[in-house]
Amino acid sequence: MSDELEDLRSEVDQIDSVILGQLNRRAELVARIGQTKSRSGSPIYQPAREAKVIGRAVEANQGPLSNSAVAAIFNQIMVSGRSLEKALTIAFLGPEHTFTHQASQIVFSGGASYEATSSIGEVFDRVERGSVDYGVVPIENSTAGTVGETLDRFAETSARIVGETTLAITHHLLSKGPVEGIKVVYSHPQALQQCRGWLATNLPDAEQVEVASTAAASARASSEENAAAIGLIAGAEAHGLRVAKSDIQDFASNTTRFFVLGRESNPSTGDDKTALVFTVVDRVGALHDTLEVLRNRNINLSNIQTRPARGRSHARSGDYLFFVELDGHPEDALVDLAIAEMRSVCTLVKVLGEWPSKNYRD
Repeated sequence: MSDELEDLRSEVDQIDSVILGQLNRRAELVARIGQTKSRSGSPIYQPAREAKVIGRAVEANQGPLSNSAVAAIFNQIMVSGRSLEKALTIAFLGPEHTFTHQASQIVFSGGASYEATSSIGEVFDRVERGSVDYGVVPIENSTAGTVGETLDRFAETSARIVGETTLAITHHLLSKGPVEGIKVVYSHPQALQQCRGWLATNLPDAEQVEVASTAAASARASSEENAAAIGLIAGAEAHGLRVAKSDIQDFASNTTRFFVLGRESNPSTGDDKTALVFTVVDRVGALHDTLEVLRNRNINLSNIQTRPARGRSHARSGDYLFFVELDGHPEDALVDLAIAEMRSVCTLVKVLGEWPSKNYRD
């Protein structure tokens, strides 16, 4: 080994010692911050603060590390610090080894405990009651569209959207035996839909059976001969199956977006999203007039969805809810004015949450 290489490695070792010392000093300060938050009742998970910390590091980065590498490093530092403040409890649409479980772990990592629920509504209920700190629910898939059950809960819930994450969805065919012998394929309805083309080409005679989740599909396939499941690799490992075929989804860019639910509002970061739900009076042009309010304030809409108002207090047959996501924060002057004007022309306007636009995890 050359003297030059040894000198370089020695310098790296010294830097590593400094980094470790500073990380532990930071951890001590974070633990003290957690104690202060506990006394004041402030939330442990603060996406706006985390976005600012990571964004500041990315902006200060001069290389040779890429911005994405810097963001990943600081995101892990933030996640590790959270566990020193408090062990968070997260509700997610279960069971384990599903995409929502995976999305929850991306956001909160090992610094939390996870509670599977049997429905999206139960995630909302647990967050509302305060029996968990946060919840994670799917909101839309790039192939299958919006998750209506999630949207339907927003008109009445006291839970708020405090963050989001997006997960690339890769489906795998899991089985005990060879593909040629498969006679039935189990999976969640959306997974079957997202793999429809592959199944039609490769297993045209196999029966497709819908079950509650990809994890339930893996359990079912593991107990039967000539059966397969569409699911995650984690599901195969949990149920003794092998990955017979990988990445069988029809579209390579298949993604699902998830909302993180909490009970507190996020302060403005200067680059935020806000979600609203509103209803309009029953007259010609009412929706146009409402959207005109946003256009006149130069506020961009990134998403708009329509849902029947069934189940909402005082809802009439034929009433509809409009769910929108817009650029900005209710603390921004133009957004604040727009929401106030919308309330003058709508029968309901409810702010569902606000969160940083930049998602450094993704």
